[in-house]
Amino acid sequence: MSKKIFFLIILFFPFNIFSQELNCRVSVNYQQVTTTNTQIFQDLQRDISDFMNTTQWTNYVFDYHERIECSILINIIQFDGVDNFVATLQVSSSRPVYDASLTTSLFKFKEADGTFKFQYIQNQPIEFNENAFTTELAYGLAFYAYIIIGYDFDTFSELGGSEFFDKAQTIVNIAQSSPNKALWRSMGTNHEDNRYFLAKFLTDANYQSFRIAQYKYHLKGLDLMTTDITTARNNVAESIELIKQVYQKRPENFLVQIWIESKRSEIINIFSEAPSAEAKRVAQSLKLIDVTNSDQYDKMGSTY
Repeated sequence: MSKKIFFLIILFFPFNIFSQELNCRVSVNYQQVTTTNTQIFQDLQRDISDFMNTTQWTNYVFDYHERIECSILINIIQFDGVDNFVATLQVSSSRPVYDASLTTSLFKFKEADGTFKFQYIQNQPIEFNENAFTTELAYGLAFYAYIIIGYDFDTFSELGGSEFFDKAQTIVNIAQSSPNKALWRSMGTNHEDNRYFLAKFLTDANYQSFRIAQYKYHLKGLDLMTTDITTARNNVAESIELIKQVYQKRPENFLVQIWIESKRSEIINIFSEAPSAEAKRVAQSLKLIDVTNSDQYDKMGSTY
């Protein structure tokens, strides 16, 4: 059952049936540490995978093939030989393009090196309580589960991911008791690339244009490419203008940079055969928000 049909069903026939939402591939890299206890890293990888893929994060129904594709890479930097870890966390997600054998990147974010500090005890389950802080590991994983789901829902319904971004914000609020300030708290204007600001920007009405752009870019843009390329391309162009609005309000908003990094090649391909005037208009906006890669957008519309 497609998510587009699914949203119509839940609108007229609300119900509560539980299913797993994520198909999360987990990788734990421990090449930087020296230890004889390598089993703990394999157990950590298994338990994180179980936690992400078997937790019921929402009340919505997903067919098996509709689960959200995502990945988590944890690069272990330090290990005390018992149960304390220092790591770097990287998260990404994608979604299929309608009527095409393609996927498109939705979210890709790498936390600052060595900021993910957590405890993991073998043979103990990872437990998450949405009302009270449990562990750094559980809360970090749950935070990104809701971010991933929110991003996905935003592409199928305008502002459709709001409830999940609100849950991510709640996690941030509760995690203020965590000693890990670098991830959960405001660190000033030079550090606006942590979980605190990720949740803040995604729930702030001042930056809703960014989220509306996700819907217009994906459902009204990419998903129409095989049936109405002109309309699809126009909607992609409109989504880029919405992204530009966010950039102009706050150039340091790192959501824009996350987005452009994941979409740059895709956008260039979309407009590679567009009429020259159209491609130049889009390129002008892209050069504003992606200055260091501005020359790449000269490729667009080159065949006209």
